Amino acid sequence: MFHVEHEKVGEMSIKTLSIYTFRNLTEAHLTLSPFFNLIAGENGAGKSSILEAVYFLSHGRSFRGHVLEPLVQFNQQKTILQALITTAAQNEVSVGVMKSLIEDGQIKIGGELCRSAVELAALLPVQLLNADSFDLLNGGPAFRRQWMDWGLFHVEHAYGDLWRRYNHVLKQRNAALKKEGGAAVRCWDEELTQMGEKMALQRAQYIEQIMPLSNDIFGRFCDFSFYFQYERGWGADLSLRDALHGSLARDQHLGYTSVGPHRADLKLSIENKAVQAILSRGQQKWLIYSLKLAQGQLLKQQTDKNCVYLLDDVPAEWDAQRQKILIGVLRDMLSQVLITGIDLSYLYELTGDLPTKMFHVERGVVTQQQLQAV
Repeated sequence: MFHVEHEKVGEMSIKTLSIYTFRNLTEAHLTLSPFFNLIAGENGAGKSSILEAVYFLSHGRSFRGHVLEPLVQFNQQKTILQALITTAAQNEVSVGVMKSLIEDGQIKIGGELCRSAVELAALLPVQLLNADSFDLLNGGPAFRRQWMDWGLFHVEHAYGDLWRRYNHVLKQRNAALKKEGGAAVRCWDEELTQMGEKMALQRAQYIEQIMPLSNDIFGRFCDFSFYFQYERGWGADLSLRDALHGSLARDQHLGYTSVGPHRADLKLSIENKAVQAILSRGQQKWLIYSLKLAQGQLLKQQTDKNCVYLLDDVPAEWDAQRQKILIGVLRDMLSQVLITGIDLSYLYELTGDLPTKMFHVERGVVTQQQLQAV
């Protein structure tokens, strides 16, 4: 199969990526394909650090933790990440992040300073698929709330502001619970109710929209359908106002608000049993991938934006057929994908006619490899 140019330019993708003194990458410059980018190298060579740099450019933080010092190369004082983004409107926007051990960091979009990493996330939707993705199933409810909120942040324009306002009021109510009496606490209940019920409704609507998309992708891998049970964070037969009033004595004892969308969860089941009791580890991983891939599909349907996918190692426990299914789903989405692995040359023939680039990382040095026709 010969590599040919695809007629459709990638919508919402990273055109160029520059990395300076980030972990073991002293300096790296990558001109990426708007579709598939295969990043090969031995363990510890630095290939996952490329994905981490992209994630940092979207989230303003690492997926490996919040401590800055390990990110900055040894004997250096700061790290700089830069990218040129092609937007859904086919405009090009520069993005830069500087983090320093000795001074305040900076975030720039289009050459202008911005205050919050939220602007980065809005510009560049990025999904990470790696070993830690199991937290979505096996971790606490916060991981599943984060999954719902990521989707809503990108498809509902005002959801981010609603989420921030709700959490601000929640902090005020929690502070009042620790220091003051019932009247001071109740003065926050009306505002918390209005925003909390709106959040819960939007989450429920999002789950309803994404469930068939998730099941369609999951069904390509194994013969099961799963079901979402959304638990909004308070009793189904109560308004949030009544739930807050009913929990006041308990909340004062605990020192925090025990009901509301900040306590929500999402249960996944197959034939009324938890998915963990039915699925193998490989099937669970595919379920997680299905949830995140479906978010990219819904994002594209509702906003015309593509999601950039970072895939840290194609699952080794999957056979060639299942890896082919994964690449096929990503190929059909026309999203930009960065994949790491020890040897990825075999994936080239699966990417079809979409432009594909191969990079090799050795001891922190990144080089582009010439792909050979198969």
